[in-house]
Amino acid sequence: MFTFQVKQKDNSKILSAFHLLIALILILDLLGVRIQEKKDWVFSAIYFISSVLLLILGIFSKKIFQNLSRHLPIFLYESALIFCGAIFFWSKGASLVSFSHGILAGAIVLFWIYFKRRINGEKIIISETHIILPGLSGDRLVTWNELTNVIKKFDLLTFDFKNNKLLQVQITDADTINENEFNEFCKQQLAVKNK
Repeated sequence: MFTFQVKQKDNSKILSAFHLLIALILILDLLGVRIQEKKDWVFSAIYFISSVLLLILGIFSKKIFQNLSRHLPIFLYESALIFCGAIFFWSKGASLVSFSHGILAGAIVLFWIYFKRRINGEKIIISETHIILPGLSGDRLVTWNELTNVIKKFDLLTFDFKNNKLLQVQITDADTINENEFNEFCKQQLAVKNK
């Protein structure tokens, strides 16, 4: 059995832009609040402090967050904040704004789930019976008879499917596995399973 670690993309710019977008949404919400009661003051103060904090985090995220795991609590905080905004606007009678904030809070939770799954990276596991490939919603199980060729060349792992699809993945631990030994293993499995 062979296990490969897939090279992860640098998501720092996307996450910085996402935090800045949420800060902008909070600022726009503040502009729409008419302060009449004490709860309006509390809501406005929390939103203002949070928007300033998220602006700082978005601008300086490369210095503050060295890895993806530090973004995860911020996602939960943003989701809770937007959901509280949905409840606040619902109490004010702005049902459309409340509904859109509820959808945004749910989308942030889905982001959190996606990045939580990717925190340890993605792995490809190749055994005598099957291959496990990472997917967006879950792992995909591929049998050897679905493939025409599997080859490792330097830091690229290539899967050639019988339905003319080609999948190439860049791996990080390319030097730990002997290339000739792995390619010979794949040839043997393909020869046995495709008879």
